[in-house]
Amino acid sequence: MYAAPRLVVSPETTLVDERVHLRATGLRPGARVVVRSSMPIRGAVFRGEAVFVADANGNVDLDSVAPVQGTYRGADGMGLFWAMGPTKATDIEASADTAGSWAPPAPFVVHFQLLVDSTVVARASVVRRFMGEHVAMQRVDEPEVKAHLYLPTGSARLPLVVVLSGSEGGHDDLRASMLASRGFAAMTIAYVGVLGTSAELFEVPVEAVERGIAWAARHPRLDSTRIAIMGASKGAELALVAASRIPRLRAVVASAPTDAVGQGIDRNGQSRATSSWTWRGQPLPFVRQVPPPEFEAQFRQHGPPYRLRILYEASRRDTASLRAAQIAVESVNGPILLVSGEDDQLTPSSEQAESIIARLKAHGFRHSAEHLRFTDAGHQILLPFLPTLPRSAGQFWMMGGTPDGYLRADVSSWARTLEFLRTSLGADDPRR
Repeated sequence: MYAAPRLVVSPETTLVDERVHLRATGLRPGARVVVRSSMPIRGAVFRGEAVFVADANGNVDLDSVAPVQGTYRGADGMGLFWAMGPTKATDIEASADTAGSWAPPAPFVVHFQLLVDSTVVARASVVRRFMGEHVAMQRVDEPEVKAHLYLPTGSARLPLVVVLSGSEGGHDDLRASMLASRGFAAMTIAYVGVLGTSAELFEVPVEAVERGIAWAARHPRLDSTRIAIMGASKGAELALVAASRIPRLRAVVASAPTDAVGQGIDRNGQSRATSSWTWRGQPLPFVRQVPPPEFEAQFRQHGPPYRLRILYEASRRDTASLRAAQIAVESVNGPILLVSGEDDQLTPSSEQAESIIARLKAHGFRHSAEHLRFTDAGHQILLPFLPTLPRSAGQFWMMGGTPDGYLRADVSSWARTLEFLRTSLGADDPRR
């Protein structure tokens, strides 16, 4: 006699960066079983699947047992989370925005099924949250400041992390809500794509960040002496530009960074010969885009995804333009953490990060500077355990990276980011 098969998941509610323990029990020893995961999100259903052989006690512990086949390899209790993908190829386009634009504070649910002989014999689910229950979000809608402020409950004054979106604009609530869940105050400052901000990334005032910081400095819960800034892609560019001009910013985290101001682009990737940013009303010098023949040829030769990196690499060969557009990173008033994927196919971000490190060394930068680079990751390094397939597959633009490579980059970079910010801002780890 055997107990009824069960799927046991613990804990049943977690933050998205936390691990889950999933195991199957009550099986016949040696039985071949299937565990499936599914998650409906934004017009598509993501699924994962793994086949296991039950041990001598009739159990399968996903933390310690590798599947004999499935959407991931090796013993990995989180494999059925990060290795989920759209159910069919046509869903990749429908789910394109899931790669970098989730919708905190709303949680999502991952469902699991246990199958024996193609029959579902047990079910379980887990709620994954972007925002801890002790965190509240306040919308800031003032004439010159459009922001979302995430604050842990309590009365203590907290260090603040300013979080900037990429070229998609709006608010990066994903990272901000998670930072607040880990004990920081976090504030997204919209600089493009929100009513009351610039419509497109052409000559956007860096003062959008400065005004947001001035607003935060007046808040009774925020410590104006401990403010960091974080951004990815175009947001990383703005974070470095802002920190080089605003002394109140005491640390920078820049993912997929650049060492120079770029030419302006709209949210469809179209460009014109003007700077992305202005400071005190003056456009900043920028690297002019010079499309090489091989960049144009790919649009005639095949369909998407396309390699935008080709354009950026060619444009950087204009050394005079590149030199004039260099960001004065040596003026940043605190430590810098750079994160990049060596297989980034959107921009040469690893090479640009190394250029930043070289400039800092040449200028005798008095703070620490660190570059985390990941061999098999591409442009979109995110939080741990979010699905990686849409990022590696690409949509219109190729992002680069492999699913496994993104997993390693997501986990390692997030852990180091939290440690870096706590050290830089003198913040405690609330989990200790």
